[in-house]
Amino acid sequence: MIDKNSDKFFSELAAMWCRNDIENADLALVADKIVNKNVTLVSVAPEYVHVMWPWLEKHPVKMMARFFVNDRKITEKNISDLTVKINSTLKQGASGAQVFVPYKLLDDLVEQTYVVRDDLFFDKDLAIGVNIYDLGPFDWDGLYQNLRKIRASALVLVLGPKDAQKKDFVGKIYAMLDAWRPENNFDLHFVYGPSLNCIEPTVRLVQRMQPNLIDKMRFFFNV
Repeated sequence: MIDKNSDKFFSELAAMWCRNDIENADLALVADKIVNKNVTLVSVAPEYVHVMWPWLEKHPVKMMARFFVNDRKITEKNISDLTVKINSTLKQGASGAQVFVPYKLLDDLVEQTYVVRDDLFFDKDLAIGVNIYDLGPFDWDGLYQNLRKIRASALVLVLGPKDAQKKDFVGKIYAMLDAWRPENNFDLHFVYGPSLNCIEPTVRLVQRMQPNLIDKMRFFFNV
């Protein structure tokens, strides 16, 4: 049984997802919790970056600004707008950006951005987030190819609140791990929200199928 409240779990597998509805005055308490729990990775809304950075800058914490691509299609304009926003957070102290995108738009996103990836993210991290249930059993290879092309630092898999109850959840994780390739040079992160019961089967499958990924895994908890 995995103790998800233990200090060992927080220091080795847990990351923190800073909610969008936190008042600025409470962000200092959030930063204090991050430091005291030895959490090394936190996801924050872009507008929180400049507030959180002074409290975290002297600690070994990666602060990722998160962005969501909600457009029906990828255009030069919305990619330009996105890169401007990302660049602003990097200048304010973010260690990188998480870009969440519908899987059907990932090809276009990568095509539009991979050529400027190194200029925009020089010495910074880029994580790509997708919903697990956006992907079919034969989509994983294409996903991994795109992440390698854009030189992503992490894949972030999101589980919707209703998806955790689906009977094929474990099968989804199995398919993801079965398709994993040695050349995938990126970390593996999960956003399960309140579905904490999904953490243990995920960890056990990784331990059995891809044990080399254990040190690259993180689970985001709301704070």
